Amino acid sequence: MDRGTTLVERSSAKEDRDYLLDYKSIDLSSIRREDILDVPVDNINRDEAVALILEMIENRSGPHHVLFLDPIKLMRLRRSKKLRHILDDARLVLADGAGIGWAAARLGTPLKERIPMIAMIMDIVRLAWKQEYTIYLLGSRMEYLERVFFNMQRSFPGVRIIGRQEGYFGGEREALVKESLRKSAPDIIFLGMGFPTQEQWLHENKEYLSRSVVIGVDGAFDILSGKEKKAPDWFQTRGLAWFWRTLARPLYIDRMFAVFFFFVMTLWRSFRKR
Repeated sequence: MDRGTTLVERSSAKEDRDYLLDYKSIDLSSIRREDILDVPVDNINRDEAVALILEMIENRSGPHHVLFLDPIKLMRLRRSKKLRHILDDARLVLADGAGIGWAAARLGTPLKERIPMIAMIMDIVRLAWKQEYTIYLLGSRMEYLERVFFNMQRSFPGVRIIGRQEGYFGGEREALVKESLRKSAPDIIFLGMGFPTQEQWLHENKEYLSRSVVIGVDGAFDILSGKEKKAPDWFQTRGLAWFWRTLARPLYIDRMFAVFFFFVMTLWRSFRKR
């Protein structure tokens, strides 16, 4: 069995619970946002996140944007006025990186739990499969998307993936992609162009996204396809996959500085609170 297939099957093997019956009984009224270094983050657990996304799908009032947040993204969002619209657009902001949870606890607003992107993607795919919701894959390279499609079909036979388009396009091709999205009106769009490109594209093209729940998945297609090496288990179990990616690509010096200032700022603010 190849790495991509193994990853899909492992990620989807959460608890064997039927959220199709459970999720409506989850009380979503108590969900609140916490301020983490001037950036709002939803204080929510994984079950609540699934329930809220499914509620968005059923209400058909989209497009809704789901943003996964790690320390590097947080620092870019807080210091850039040009990117603040991303937070205004986001219906749901999920703490993916463990650093966000650490910062929240240090600042006196602990989060319920970290929500890993890959596991959450597979939760949504599994439920889409059971409810016959439609999925559109947009981003990465076509060879990777084909592998992701194959892996998902193998794990969830008959899952309704109604479109898959790579994220490298422009001009006439982009117009065709937009028209495809408008006509197919998928329930869920996994958008994998990388941060903040995918969020900027979403912001500029809302009129083509209809009722969709649009989930920014960064480089998840590359990982799910098995084409890109995932973070070692030690980093993954501690929610530090984002930090491993930073270490693995030291030429991205701006990321190293962002991580450093994130921890320094968190420690400074927690000291001032005391």
